[in-house]
Amino acid sequence: MTLSNKSYFTEIWDEYVDASEYNSELYQNMAKSLNKVLFGRVVDFGNGGIINYDTDTLAKVICVDILFKNKVLTENRIDFIYGDFYNIRLEGKADCILAQFLFHHLTDDRKLKGSLRIARCKLNDDGKLLVGEVVVPRGVEIIQNMLRPVLFYLLKALRKPELRFFSIRSLRSLLFDQGFVIVRIETIPTGKRLRPAPVLFPKMEIPGRLYPLRCVLIQAAGKPAPKGDSV
Repeated sequence: MTLSNKSYFTEIWDEYVDASEYNSELYQNMAKSLNKVLFGRVVDFGNGGIINYDTDTLAKVICVDILFKNKVLTENRIDFIYGDFYNIRLEGKADCILAQFLFHHLTDDRKLKGSLRIARCKLNDDGKLLVGEVVVPRGVEIIQNMLRPVLFYLLKALRKPELRFFSIRSLRSLLFDQGFVIVRIETIPTGKRLRPAPVLFPKMEIPGRLYPLRCVLIQAAGKPAPKGDSV
């Protein structure tokens, strides 16, 4: 979630949270996978105050979103901190950096690539980047990118935030080019029913079997940083 989207998310927040709760089966399925891999100090970007994974075994959880007001870390085991993935400012390093259903909101390629490079440098040596995302077939992505200016214009006319979706192929390439190696890609079951577009149409509901897209959890580890590449 980026600063340009803040006013929109503030406006629809109650409906968005309600939609996220309705998608609880999807979030629970994602949590089952996250609980197997999260450890140590976790930084959760675009969290929105929704924690769907078990925090009992984690040393520290830092939830980061532009909707939070706190700007200073506390001694609490869970903190909710104001921040933006485009402008990563972390005190110390992390064992896990988590982004659930965030990347399709990040439409500035240059800023996203820069932030991923910073994220890599902020991970401990055995740390992981965990990306939960909705992915589209490569052909759909190509058409989307060709029509990108038109789609963004229509979204703006409808007073909706900019969105774009990745294919597995482009996500692999994006992460690899910014210094990550893919450890695992896991498909996450959507559940029996869900609200497929909680940002654009928070009240729309469909059976899970009719959902045309694929939800995945990508585990990535940082390649050794080039000499002199530090943050």
